[in-house]
Amino acid sequence: MKVLSRYFILLTTLLILSSYSDAFGASSKREMRGVWLATVWGIDWPSVRGTSPSVIKKQKAEMTAILDRCEAMNLTSVFFQVRGMGDVMYQSSLEPWSSFVSDKRGVSPGWDPLKFVVEECHNRGLECYAWVNPFRWSSGTDYNSEYDRRWKERGWLLSFGKYTVFNPGLEEVRNHVVDICREIITGYEVDGLVFDDYFYPNRIPETNAAPDYGLWQESAPWMSFGDWRRANVHKTIADVHCMIADTRPEVRFGISPAGVAGKSHTSAMKWGMEPCCVKADDWQYNEIYSDPLGWLYQRTVDFISPQIYWPTSHATAPYAPIAKWWGEAATLYGCHFYSSMTLAPLDKSNTPEQRRELLRQVDCNRSINIGGDFGTVLYSAKFLPRLASDLSKGHFKSKVLTPQLRKCGGVVPEPPSRLGVRGGVLSWEKPSSLSGPVRYAVYAYPKHLEREEIMDDDGDGIRGEYLLRVSYTPSAVVPTGMAYAVTTLSGLSEESEPTFCR
Repeated sequence: MKVLSRYFILLTTLLILSSYSDAFGASSKREMRGVWLATVWGIDWPSVRGTSPSVIKKQKAEMTAILDRCEAMNLTSVFFQVRGMGDVMYQSSLEPWSSFVSDKRGVSPGWDPLKFVVEECHNRGLECYAWVNPFRWSSGTDYNSEYDRRWKERGWLLSFGKYTVFNPGLEEVRNHVVDICREIITGYEVDGLVFDDYFYPNRIPETNAAPDYGLWQESAPWMSFGDWRRANVHKTIADVHCMIADTRPEVRFGISPAGVAGKSHTSAMKWGMEPCCVKADDWQYNEIYSDPLGWLYQRTVDFISPQIYWPTSHATAPYAPIAKWWGEAATLYGCHFYSSMTLAPLDKSNTPEQRRELLRQVDCNRSINIGGDFGTVLYSAKFLPRLASDLSKGHFKSKVLTPQLRKCGGVVPEPPSRLGVRGGVLSWEKPSSLSGPVRYAVYAYPKHLEREEIMDDDGDGIRGEYLLRVSYTPSAVVPTGMAYAVTTLSGLSEESEPTFCR
């Protein structure tokens, strides 16, 4: 395994040296361009809470403004936080409504934010991922809704310091997390599901003073305390992955861990990976019991989106080598790597050099691309205006499709039929073999070009420069005087053969 790992490091390095050039100013046809849209504490949305008609109107207006900006920036995906503290932003039979929208935990806001966001994302050709905090319950507040009282009575909660989480060591808790995720993907037409980096409470002890010491001794005393905790996290992730495969296999599942993992003294050798070579520590392994290399090795995630929140010049955690290491790890284990970058520094010093630094990070993400399985997820939505112009005029100037997942059982979809254009609107018929929601890629190109002239040299269908938009409905507004083509996209972003119209 070490020989194989060194091979991929060499291969990655050669690809970087051969392809890191001005060509990365324009992306390939496929790239994840996501944004984290945080709702806990109203970080990104909403700015007001309540249930009155005026509050609902303002909340919806704020959301549509955010999504309009995402569309204008040619982003592909929105990671919408729907569960932050054991409370939810959708109609649930399992957990209380979030106070961050209605102002009181357990009280309905009078509308369904997730339903609204999914619809509005799809109207703009954007993917919607449901962002779930799998275990966090509180960062200090003692919640007391009917649901919360029930969880306390059942002994589901685990506290250390100011943090309380749903105890990952309990099978009932792990099943509950799976049920929450099932409720989301069966009740809403989300394109994906994503977890962030809250697992066990930070620095919970590994002594008999730990609140879960007895549970460990009852469950698996032959394992170390730390390995048992990490195994509980692994079990939850594996169970969610299996549930998705059984329920809606087209839904993509990923996790956003802390930025540094896989050091020589933590998990690199365990999973056959070269250690991450920066000075910064892999604190998550023994402090919150997060072991991302294990998820990649076990193939229980489709993508990894580590929070690499440091500049390229950072003394102990420089962006570029960390991103390259994650790209190599994802490639080794057959997963996708979508780096999470923070735009927060722009809030204090929105200077040209600071913006150039962030663009260098996007370039770095592209430079380590192998097979189109790469991308960037920006944290967070409230900072988008500070980099919107730079990205939309340069790196994100054109539309792209999201990377194609190569899951077992993936089938190239049937192409649409009966294309026709009238009054600037191109329409077509949905493939008869498909049921449920369907996405389409819409292309427009000059009429004088022959079909073979517009095809991608690497065999990925029509070239990305002619991509007009992604549509979740069988119609799209198009520029007049052009030739057109439409393809069907599967949930895994597999693309059908094109159907043409002149």
